[in-house]
Amino acid sequence: LDTHEEIKTHIHVATMINRNNGSDPEAAGRQKVIQTQLNSKTRAVLCRLQGIDRSLYSEIDPLHLPEVLSLIGRHHGCEELYLALSSSVMALFATVNMKKCIQQERAYHTIRAVEYRAIAAEHAAKVQQLDAKLAAMEEEEAAAGNEGDIDFNHRSNKRRRK
Repeated sequence: LDTHEEIKTHIHVATMINRNNGSDPEAAGRQKVIQTQLNSKTRAVLCRLQGIDRSLYSEIDPLHLPEVLSLIGRHHGCEELYLALSSSVMALFATVNMKKCIQQERAYHTIRAVEYRAIAAEHAAKVQQLDAKLAAMEEEEAAAGNEGDIDFNHRSNKRRRK
């Protein structure tokens, strides 16, 4: 196709989208953006036709990039999503507040440390209770002179059958 035919084809596609979304211009606009600007091959053709040579993602507010990337993934698949991510990864990192991330991670681990100390204290209290029971049993045995002491650790004197 020559340049004029390519332009006519894209105009025809845009016109069809407008017709299909008749009374909803917002839906028509969204569909045109999804089909043209969020598809790397179509966008490259349109840029070439218009003489534009710069990245679309550099002009999108980084706070909106996750939503744009989600649209790309849903409508154009993994390959397009990968291309979009590789083009926009630096803009995404620019939105991360590292100090806030570290503060949140610190808070998480502080809470976990408190929880684990509480669990350790519960176990230590249980050990003390069991030690007290054992001590009381040993005192009773000593007072009774070891009468009635049953040794469960001895082996049976019965011969085993082969």
